Parts: sequence; C-alpha cells; structure tokens
Amino acid sequence: MTTTHDDQFLESVLTLLRGLNPSAQALAGTTIEPDTDLIHTGIIDSLSIMALLVFLEEETGTRVPLEDLLLDSIRTPRTIAAVHGPRAVETV
Repeated sequence: MTTTHDDQFLESVLTLLRGLNPSAQALAGTTIEPDTDLIHTGIIDSLSIMALLVFLEEETGTRVPLEDLLLDSIRTPRTIAAVHGPRAVETV
C-alpha cells in the first residue's frame, strides 16, 4: 500500500494530538483515531487548540488565523488534515 502525503500529514496530526492531553484521553476511555470526535469526547481543550494552531502553521508554512479553527474544522483528526492540511492550503 502506498502512503500519500495526505496520509503522512494525518499521521502527524494523530501523533501530535495523542501526545497533547493523555489524561483527557484516559478520562474519555479512548485513544485518538482518525475519526475520533475530539469535541464530543472532551479530548481537545484550549491549550490543545493553541498547540494545534502552531503545528498547522509550522507544517503548512502559512499563518492560520485562530478564527479559522471552527469546531467543525477540528472535530476529528481526519477533518483537521482535510481542512487545514498542506493540500487544503494549496487550493485556497
């Protein structure tokens, strides 16, 4: 199976999120997978959002305004990768 740049970016998002708030993951009784609802489970918090913002800016090389991180655009790791990943930035 071939790994695409999109798959690699999704894996980077998963790695970041899994390391940000392990206690919230334990409380939610889940591990973060591509389709885990980060909002519903309470896994993502304000500090995680800020770390995600910095990560996205570093990975894509573009500024991401905080107001662009709408709840629906950060609901799952897969959504984060699709909406904010390098390919999405190229098409803007």
